Amino acid sequence: MKTVNKYLINLSSLLLFVLAFVTLPVCAVDATSGLAKITIIEPLNGSEIAAGDVTVSVAVENFSIVDKLGKPAVAGEGHIHYFMDAKAATTPGKPAITKPGTYAPTINKSYTWKNVTAGKHNFSVELVNNDHTPLSPPVVAEVSVKAASTNLKTMSVENVTINLVAQGMAFNTSKITVPAGAHVTINFDNQDAGIPHNFALYENRDAQTTIFKGDVISGPKKVTYVFDAPNKSGTYFFRCDIHPSFMTGDFIVE
Repeated sequence: MKTVNKYLINLSSLLLFVLAFVTLPVCAVDATSGLAKITIIEPLNGSEIAAGDVTVSVAVENFSIVDKLGKPAVAGEGHIHYFMDAKAATTPGKPAITKPGTYAPTINKSYTWKNVTAGKHNFSVELVNNDHTPLSPPVVAEVSVKAASTNLKTMSVENVTINLVAQGMAFNTSKITVPAGAHVTINFDNQDAGIPHNFALYENRDAQTTIFKGDVISGPKKVTYVFDAPNKSGTYFFRCDIHPSFMTGDFIVE
């Protein structure tokens, strides 16, 4: 009986010794520090960005980024795979890669995609093991954005000169048309002797919002007014501030 008990004791000790050195499977998550997480901080989901070179920046939590690409997997460490217009690969045990040109493995927390065309695009990022395989469960983040063309036509500012006459208590025109944003020069000729006139431009006929107000002069006299037309197309209102009820007109911006 004593021999049996001694045998059982020795067997138990052996089992405890073996268990103490059992190597646990590689885990995708470092349980001692919480769940691994990756977040795209730039660009923002749903934002509009400029086409061309687009930089994706990320923040990583509870996961060590190490320069061991292609080495054996070790729990809690690895690197980042960036994807553009391709769904992040998450098949267990297989490298998280997609078609050439649609993914990039790196230890950097930002990656710049070159020559991104105008239109809608999807950017994804994934934390992976040293051997490029997905974590378990996969740790992925993605955003969708719209890239706008930067090849906008540069418009030169047009210079417009207008000859405006006040005679017989009236302007010689009731309509002035200029391009949007034009640099406007008005040669104002007040031919009414002893009568004050001016040219003033307002947002509308209420004349509450002033765009430009020229100095008042008494005729016969000439003056030059210079200002920039509104950038927004529409019909604005001009008048003589001294005679606002009948010396008026439409200032049309095209």
